[in-house]
Amino acid sequence: MSNKKGILKILITLFLISLITVLIIFSDVCKSGVERGLLICGNVIIPSIFPFSVCVLFILNMNISINSKRLSKVLNKFLGQNFDMFVVTIFSLIGGYPIGCKLVNELYTQQKIDKKTANIMQMYCVNAGPAFIITAVGSGILNSKTVGLILFFSHLTSTLIITTVCGKFTRKNLKTVNFKTNNIKTLAEIFVSSTSNAASSVINICIYVILFSVLNSYIAYFLGDIPILKNMLFFTEVTSAVTYTKNAVFISFLLGFAGISVWCQIFSVSKEAKPDFKLFVLGRFLHGGLSSAITYFLLKVFKIKQNVFSNLLNNSVKICYDDISVSFSLAIMIIVLLIYIYSKNSSRKLLDDVI
Repeated sequence: MSNKKGILKILITLFLISLITVLIIFSDVCKSGVERGLLICGNVIIPSIFPFSVCVLFILNMNISINSKRLSKVLNKFLGQNFDMFVVTIFSLIGGYPIGCKLVNELYTQQKIDKKTANIMQMYCVNAGPAFIITAVGSGILNSKTVGLILFFSHLTSTLIITTVCGKFTRKNLKTVNFKTNNIKTLAEIFVSSTSNAASSVINICIYVILFSVLNSYIAYFLGDIPILKNMLFFTEVTSAVTYTKNAVFISFLLGFAGISVWCQIFSVSKEAKPDFKLFVLGRFLHGGLSSAITYFLLKVFKIKQNVFSNLLNNSVKICYDDISVSFSLAIMIIVLLIYIYSKNSSRKLLDDVI
């Protein structure tokens, strides 16, 4: 067993040395990947996720609850959820990746759900937000707001179907949860905590987006002429992947599948409620499959013609950028990082903290 581990370490070391060599020799490819990643973070990730995440975490940390027996019975009967779980599910649908699983992790940390329930929720709380699907994908990439609405409806319907099916299992778990009473915090403490946690999550997300953007650049550069291998680009980073095809049905699958980059982000923000890998992957394929099937059906019903699946990697939609755009995106990321550092080490005196 020790020999196998030794061989594995040697292979990993050789791989990393080779990777470092490639990064040095083909530095221009790395640069273009980093620039694209920074733009995605500055133009899409941070503006849509950071302020939303602060607000949602603030609401959850205030421990608002509704003690309505009728509402609880309805949620339990149809979705197998309590009020907090229902709120997280709704926010996951409008917040975008990986807000849902971040909030599931918060529920688990506050002991409002158990580990099994958290793992089941991680199957259906991985959703793209309406702004991304309708505006960026529908209007921007497919030049059709109608198709964007169809994609979002398919995404939403798929989530509700999986939530309802999973409710059979979460309903049983709710009866055995021992709820924890949290210490009462002031509004100022809640705000600082929410801002810090939101900034931490966004930083983690941006790191993975940039990393996979660089990876995609090298895949396109070295494997662009190999049909099978170059298709890996579709499954690494979803924000880039949806720009490589104009087939709405396939895009619908990609939005549900989410991409390896989003998976890494989710595992990063779910440190306490670690996802069950098999259940998580099953959820991604179920979501992608259901979404694409619903999209295909709706396109037929509304008689909207879409291109037969074709690989458009060589003619992908390009993100227009220059030095000013990249610098601006980097500046936004630095501001978020400073917010995170300040809120973690804050003495409530700005000059003392900065100096």
